[in-house]
Amino acid sequence: MKALAPEEPRKLPSNFPYLTMRRIKEEQRLEERRQHVIAIVTTIAVSLAGISAILYLIGDMLWHSLVSVCSEPEAFALVLPTLFCLLFFALVNHWLSRRNLTEDSSL
Repeated sequence: MKALAPEEPRKLPSNFPYLTMRRIKEEQRLEERRQHVIAIVTTIAVSLAGISAILYLIGDMLWHSLVSVCSEPEAFALVLPTLFCLLFFALVNHWLSRRNLTEDSSL
């Protein structure tokens, strides 16, 4: 008779919706983190494979070019202006990205 008798209904905690939403958000956060890690690992693997392929295919040519450039002192005439331009553009990029962040936060 006890086996056929209806069971007592289980009572849910009073904050069941809150706990459920918290678990869902935690699972979403973990899934996003996992996807982020997968993206980083994939990017690193593809980058290393690409660099390896380039070095394998044209590594000798790059090495001979580097040796010939280093043997001529006139070849370094453009190094300082190039470094200056790279530094300038890096600073402009940093300034613009900070400016963009401050404009986004004021919205």
